[in-house]
Amino acid sequence: MPFKCKLFFTLYLIGTFFVFSQTDTAPSITAEGQQIYCVGTPIPIVTNFTIEDPDGTGVQNFFIQISDGYQMNFDELVLTGNHPTIIANWNSNEGKLTLSPNNGASEILFSDLESAVSAVVFSSSTTNPTPEKIFSLTLDNANYLPLTDHFYEFVADEGITWAQAKLLAADRTYYGRQGYLATLTSQEEAEFAGKQASGTGWIGGSDEETEGEWKWMTGPEAGTVF
Repeated sequence: MPFKCKLFFTLYLIGTFFVFSQTDTAPSITAEGQQIYCVGTPIPIVTNFTIEDPDGTGVQNFFIQISDGYQMNFDELVLTGNHPTIIANWNSNEGKLTLSPNNGASEILFSDLESAVSAVVFSSSTTNPTPEKIFSLTLDNANYLPLTDHFYEFVADEGITWAQAKLLAADRTYYGRQGYLATLTSQEEAEFAGKQASGTGWIGGSDEETEGEWKWMTGPEAGTVF
């Protein structure tokens, strides 16, 4: 029986980088990798990857996530080859591979990172993969959903109330974006936030105004009954 081949498309995020001073220039990424995936055959996620920064030589961590089309317990990202300066950790709940410095180092050198990302492969044990896989590559740990162009972050705070969480979320910013408790307005967004988060927590819906009538109380959907 011939292998099935499915399209998988890679999307690379550029811009979620730390800037430490007015004279510091953020790293820039160049990445390519739109390919056809054949069931049963692991495939590198990129065909080309470079990272440059005139102000630095490395990064603290690097994150590669299957942001869309992730099939939990089937899909996996694996760092292949020999990379003694890098530790790779796969999180099956989030569909995320984290690359961290090894041997007590504080950073991964750009040259080592380029080699490692080029050696990361996607594989899946399912015989019926989703038609499209979208990957995000970033220097920060927030989860990105291309469908909404939003970033999602789970903040652990055991025992926090909904009202407290609402205020704390509104006090947070993410590279200029105002934070708020997540509003989940589609099946894809609900699955992404629910399945690819590192825990369970509050979202932006409440019936505090009228018991039994649930509304979004945060974000651009505030006031919408659902």
